[in-house]
This record gives sequence, structure tokens and C-alpha cells, in this order.
Amino acid sequence: MKKIKLLILTLSVLSLYRCDDLSDLNVDPNTAVAVAPSTLLTTAQFNYYSRVSGVNMNADWGQLMVQYWAQNEYTEEQRYNVNVTHFNASWRVFYADVLKELYSAKELVENELISDDIKTNKKNILDVMIAQTFITLTDSYGDVPYTEAISDISLPAYDKQEIIYKGILEMLKNASDTYVSSANSFSSGDVIYGGNIENWKKLTNSLMLKYAMRLSDIDPSTAEKYAKAAENNLISNNAENALFTFDSNEDRANPLFRNLSPLIDNRDDYCVSEYLVTTLESMGDPRLDEYAKPASGGTIVGMPYGLNDNDATNLKSTTSRPNDQVREATTPHVVMSYSEVEFLLAEAYQRNFLTGNAQDAYNKGIEASMNQWGITDGATISSYIANNPYDASNWKMSLGTQKWVALYMNGLEAWNEWRRLDYPQLTVPTEAVISSIPVKLPYPLSETQNNSNQLNQVTTTPGNLTNKVWWDVN
Repeated sequence: MKKIKLLILTLSVLSLYRCDDLSDLNVDPNTAVAVAPSTLLTTAQFNYYSRVSGVNMNADWGQLMVQYWAQNEYTEEQRYNVNVTHFNASWRVFYADVLKELYSAKELVENELISDDIKTNKKNILDVMIAQTFITLTDSYGDVPYTEAISDISLPAYDKQEIIYKGILEMLKNASDTYVSSANSFSSGDVIYGGNIENWKKLTNSLMLKYAMRLSDIDPSTAEKYAKAAENNLISNNAENALFTFDSNEDRANPLFRNLSPLIDNRDDYCVSEYLVTTLESMGDPRLDEYAKPASGGTIVGMPYGLNDNDATNLKSTTSRPNDQVREATTPHVVMSYSEVEFLLAEAYQRNFLTGNAQDAYNKGIEASMNQWGITDGATISSYIANNPYDASNWKMSLGTQKWVALYMNGLEAWNEWRRLDYPQLTVPTEAVISSIPVKLPYPLSETQNNSNQLNQVTTTPGNLTNKVWWDVN
């Protein structure tokens, strides 16, 4: 009952829905008489994945920070000209529109007249969503409110990133250990796996492996501990990839489709970068044709990264846009892929956290990514691997480069891995307003205005973009 206000707020967002899609996100909330935990799960998934795959956090940040894309006008972000106002909405969405929904859903599950096993499965799924959200917050900003974040405390304290990571890893391990395979979970509301517990187990362990490996340089013992806990039940083929698929209805479509659509935002602000094009061409990478489409001259031409507004606009008509398939209404957000799992395993083998062959896992990661993008010819894939072999003596370069290629369109994750592995080796554009590529987000204006006493214990320069987060030690 103490969360009733949150539930009332939720009813202003949506009412009931179907389990297999997002088609009821636009039901008139004024007709609603009840709210179900599954409704809150749908809302939280949509709000979270729309944000991490959309314009503010992805197209205008992650895709630019790792130089997949370049802006062809309004080029502030690619010149790192952002401040404390830029990510206000994202901070609010993560806390108010995602985490509060998920915690409220957990309370409602606890009071449902269902078996304890089903309750456990449902709460574990909600915890995995909570884990992703907190990790996105702390990877983006550094120290953030965690233990007091979703509570009656109006001005929550900030937690160290180390505390957040260890808490989230333990949360995922608990979920992995306590799923009940013989019981059901959400019969509706889960857009990713439709409540399939076996798939959620694999996603849980795959995320645990990813977050563990992110600590490899700063805390290798913790990284090894949780990598070992995760290794035996991972996403093992592309059919098991965790995908959040958007709806064909414009109101619930992929946010980058909405941004491009002439009937909605009608924006055309992005080209593929010259760096992406020349790098993939030099590697003989067939995924380039899947990532970009030809420019007006009939070939794929990248936009030089980091130009000022005038210079970028002058090249806009002759440079290539992202391929249509990456910005269709139903283009899914890739939560976790088999390719990413294999690259993580390659690193775990290389670091001797786990026992296995790093080169084999590297090769599997490339093949999985190729297949994911529709490239299935065995000879083409084998030739590519032979021309871009695993280099155990410089494995960060091999894995960093191939993960960068494979994570295309998942800009935040690519930015995370670039910060951690330091490959590919990107350069700062001459028009940049600071002298290095940003390695964190500025804290939002709302925190500097409303929670300054707590924020000041973390930093006195909330707009700073160059102070590394805890795990970024190289």
C-alpha cells in the first residue's frame, strides 16, 4: 500500500496489454480499474529499451562516442559540447519510469495469489531488469543513488560504483540460483522472452558474465568469481538472443524510426562515419553493406567525424546514411547476443578466469555476428577470419576491434567496451571543445539543483566528461 502513489502514476502511462507485443501501451488509462505486475514490466521494458536505443543515449551519444555515426548538422554532441542539461530526461526515465515501475511490480507480485515458485521466477525477471538499469546508470555517470534510490528518502545518497557492481552481480547470481524451471512466470507482459524461464536463465548468466568481465582490470578476483558462477548456462546461439522488438504502430515503434519518419520527427541528422567505412573496408568486412547504404553517387561514403555544423552540412548530400534496416519501426534492440557472449568467453579464457580456447571463442563470436546480420556463406566468413585472425599477444586489440564491429547500433555497450579495452584507437576531432573523448556523462541539472548536498560528496564538477568511472583504469 505504501507504493500506491507510484501505481497511480503508472496508470497515467498505460493500462492492460497483450503478452506478445506492445499493442496496448496506448489504452486509455482513464478506463483502468486495476494494474497488474505484468503491466508494469511491459512499461519498464519499453521505457528502458526505448531510452538506451533511442536518440539521446544512443544516436546522440553512444553511436557518436565510438564513431559509428557522424552528425551532418547540429554537431554539438560529436564535438563533445554537452552540459548538465543534456541528460536530464534520461536520468528521470531510468529512476522514475523504469526502476519505480519494477520495484512496484515486485511488491505486487509478493501479494499475488500464486505459488511461491512462480513468485520467485517473476521477481527474478524483475531483478534482471533492475540490474540492467542500475548498471546503465553507473556505467554512464559513475557513482549514483542505489541503496536509497527507490525508497521514501527524498534526497538519496550516492553509492560508490564498486558497491553497486557487487550488489548487482550478487542479485544476478541469486536469480540464476533460484529460478524454478518447473514453474511458470509472467504469462503476459514480457516482451523479450514471453516469460520463458530457460531463456531468462541464460540471459541472467550472460549479463552476469558481461558485468563480471567489466571488472577484470580493477577487481580480477570478483570478476573471476562471477564469471565462474555464470559460465555453464549462457546464450549459446542466435535463436536465444535477447531482443526487445518494437511495434509497427508509430506510437510504440523503434525510437530511431520515429526520429527519421517524415510523419513524426522528420529528422535526417546522421551519416555513417568515414572511420566506420574505411575501417570495415580495410578489413574486408561484408557487414558494411548491412550497416550503411550507398550515397547519391552509388557507393558507401562516410562522413568525416567531428566536423562543425557548416562543414558537415556541406557534405550531407553526398555521404551515406545508416541502412534502412537498422531504423525500421520493428527493428529490435539487442539486449544480449550470442556473439557478445563468445567474445566475453574469449576474454575470460585469455585471462585464465575460465578454461577454454580464446581463439575458438573469438572465431565463434565473429561467425555469430555475421549470421546475426544475415551473412551465412561459410567461405566468406572463413576468409574474413583468416584475414583478421586472433592475436593472443595483443588480444585487447583483437577483441576490442571485433566487439566494436559486432556491437553496431548498440552505442552505449560499444562505448563501455571501448572505454574498457581501449580499442579501436579513436582520435579526437579537431573541432572538439575538449581534448579527449568523453568517458562519462555529466550529472543532470536536476541533481545539481535538488540533491546537491549528496552530489557534492561525489564531485564538485558535475559537468565533467573526462573523469573515468571506477572500472576504467587503463
